[in-house]
Parts: sequence; C-alpha cells; structure tokens
Amino acid sequence: MESHVTDGTPGMTFSHKVEYGAPPFIQLWVRPTWLRQVAHAGWAVLAGRAVLDVLAWDESVTPRRPAQVRAALICADYDAGMHGWRAHADNRDLRVAWSAEGQASLVMPWDEPQDIDPKAASVA
Repeated sequence: MESHVTDGTPGMTFSHKVEYGAPPFIQLWVRPTWLRQVAHAGWAVLAGRAVLDVLAWDESVTPRRPAQVRAALICADYDAGMHGWRAHADNRDLRVAWSAEGQASLVMPWDEPQDIDPKAASVA
C-alpha cells in the first residue's frame, strides 16, 4: 500500500488481478489533516469501509462524530473472457447513520430516499 498527501480530492486506487498471484495494489490520496482528524480520532474505518476524508461533522454529540464521509467501496467482478476475477475501488461520498448505541453505518446511494417530482407523480 502507498499513501500520498494531496490538496486535491481524496481517493483510493485499488486493483487486484487474481491470475497474476500478486498482492492487491492500493494507493491512498488523503488530505494533510487525515492523520489527525480521521486516523487518530478512530474514524479510518467505518462500517468496514476505508474512510478517506470526513466531509461533514455531527456537532450535536460530544465528542463530535462524522456525518458524511468519502469512503472507498471495494467491488469485484468476473470477466468470463480473458481476465477472470477483478477487484477495484469506487470512491463515494456517503452519509453516516448512527444507531442509539453509537454504531455507524454508511448509507449507500441506492438506499438514500429519492426525491419525487410532484408533476411526475400527478400524471393522470
């Protein structure tokens, strides 16, 4: 794994090509504040996902906790042609939902409520 400090958009590159037998290739790009605000504060992994940046904080609790994060979603797929299994990371900005017990879960885009256009809903 390699890590780099960036002033740009935080992200993760992850790739794994099973047929080569080599370990996965992982690169992290994080902001200069990542070590202090994310890693040392205990937010480097939420709900099993690598946290690349905290985008918004929940200030209603002490100590504050992440309300929205940029996280790396690792996905895998199978190419029946020439490649076989492949894995890669998709960087997503996700809302953090907290249980009453203080357990974090990341709200995936497909689980977010969808805005309904009132004009489309009233078609007769």
